[in-house]
Amino acid sequence: MQFFEFEVGVRCPLAIVFAIYTDIEQWQNRSIFGEMRWVKGSPWAEGSRLSIETRSPFRSTVDQVVQHFRANESVSYLSHVLGLTIETWVTFHSDAASQTIIRVRMQIVGKVSRALGFAIEPVILKTTKRFFEDLCRECEAASKDAASPL
Repeated sequence: MQFFEFEVGVRCPLAIVFAIYTDIEQWQNRSIFGEMRWVKGSPWAEGSRLSIETRSPFRSTVDQVVQHFRANESVSYLSHVLGLTIETWVTFHSDAASQTIIRVRMQIVGKVSRALGFAIEPVILKTTKRFFEDLCRECEAASKDAASPL
């Protein structure tokens, strides 16, 4: 079992950050992702399932089950991929009117076949951090666009 925790700050109001984070259409075929679709239940409802194709660092399909969802506050889900179960908690906090702090905690359970030829846990951490860096860039761009006069 492996546990990771990190946080990122983004210069963007919390409501915009959360809206971009939860908009799966925005992330499809971008960054590390391929296709993403809800396969069971209503989007972001507890117990709903999301199928996520990853393209980087290698192709795989992640089956994700929403455990908890509180708009503009927190999301937790279980992800199943390559024989691993990953429990992820993401919380969002307003640090100021225009800054949001995102905290991510992940617990990984299970073993991946040695056929991959590398340790998967560091790859999961690196890829997750990359997603949140991409999220920060998207949010800051959206915040600037919203603040710009027409």
